[in-house]
Amino acid sequence: MKFKAKIKYFDENNLGHGPYIEIPEAIYQELLKITTDKRVKCNLNNEITVSRAMAPKGNFHYILLNKEVLKEVKISVGDLILVELEPDESKYGMPISEEMEEVLYNDPEGSIIFHKLTPGAQRTLIHIINRIKSSNLKIERSFVILEHLKKTRGKIDFELLKEDFKNQRNNMKF
Repeated sequence: MKFKAKIKYFDENNLGHGPYIEIPEAIYQELLKITTDKRVKCNLNNEITVSRAMAPKGNFHYILLNKEVLKEVKISVGDLILVELEPDESKYGMPISEEMEEVLYNDPEGSIIFHKLTPGAQRTLIHIINRIKSSNLKIERSFVILEHLKKTRGKIDFELLKEDFKNQRNNMKF
């Protein structure tokens, strides 16, 4: 479903902040009929596709973007862009790196715990890995995440996870 939208900006608040696009109500209603969890693939200017959630705000719905996406497409707040939305039918509601998939496959115990997490928690951990450029580092961090989940019995403690990443880096130094 295609439409044109102006990039707008939420000032900082408790629901998040940053650039967003408003979804026309008719398109939102059509997407609701074909998606179960409000997750969509959002193509911007036929240049980049990102996985996002349709979120409510007052009397409208929107898709939150970020500075990195705007920079990649070379667009700014106030610009008019072409948007195409379709249901995101991927397993996690976003792409997962091959490296993380392989680590999940090779650690059945960690995989079971990971898959017991809420879909949002799974996406958060996948996002942490997807932001990394180095394939080796993606593998190492994926292992750290699964060890963290085993150690905490499936509870994510981000401060402790940050420490686990730091300790893993320190243990790798010669």
